[in-house]
Amino acid sequence: MGGVICDVANKTMEGLKVSPQVTAGFEENVGLVAKQSVQLGEASNNVVISGYGKYPDIRGLFNFLLSPIHVAVDARKGIKSIGDLKGKTVNIGAPGQATRKIAEALLNAYGLKPGDYKASALTTGEAVEALKDGHVDAVILLAETPMPGIAEVAVTREIDLLPLEGPQAEKFNADIGDLLTTTVIPAGTYKGVNHDTPTMAMAVAVIAHKDLDAELVYKFTKSVWSNLDKLQAAHEGFRSLKLDKSAISGWSKVPLHPGAEKYFKEAGVIK
Repeated sequence: MGGVICDVANKTMEGLKVSPQVTAGFEENVGLVAKQSVQLGEASNNVVISGYGKYPDIRGLFNFLLSPIHVAVDARKGIKSIGDLKGKTVNIGAPGQATRKIAEALLNAYGLKPGDYKASALTTGEAVEALKDGHVDAVILLAETPMPGIAEVAVTREIDLLPLEGPQAEKFNADIGDLLTTTVIPAGTYKGVNHDTPTMAMAVAVIAHKDLDAELVYKFTKSVWSNLDKLQAAHEGFRSLKLDKSAISGWSKVPLHPGAEKYFKEAGVIK
């Protein structure tokens, strides 16, 4: 996806060349940006937040990949809300999975304590198979859309997605350190789910050093968001992106780069 961004930016900007580079991962990217060894880097928002504590000169530009929380349920069980999971069998992830901590915090924020539901501890692949076979009533997963496993289940079993919104969703996000941003899984993403599903998502963001020229950052940010249709045509991972506050949230206290701020003010995302 980073390569797609570079390709689109290079075709739509004049006088600036952006080249993708392979690194050891998000943690290294934060350090490379902080040391100005690279001008732009990508990192998941939890890594951005933790990295900012060590490298206070990093700044956020925008989110380019969202991995929404899917609370997928067997539609025949009459489950319409998180509260309806009381007494049901819910897969919360295997011990040690990041998803498990998120799932437990989510259920707790909605007032469901351990014992209020039957916890299943399957891996992601095992969980979707269990939902498909009717062995669990619900699964909580963090995945890009469309998530292939859920899409496969929806072909043979009627499913639904539960909404995460309002005060309880906000409490949930606060409880895990404001790591998430709001998003919507569009109607029709999965067979039979014909309504938009508001939810929360983990994001991957583009970051830069605070001293990177603001006008260059502005032009780069504008080139990306002005050509969102081209990005979405090139890679389905961009389809969950919208030019709203979800583009710049989920980083907690990490400041927005002035060049990006200029663009998002111009676009009406922030005042």
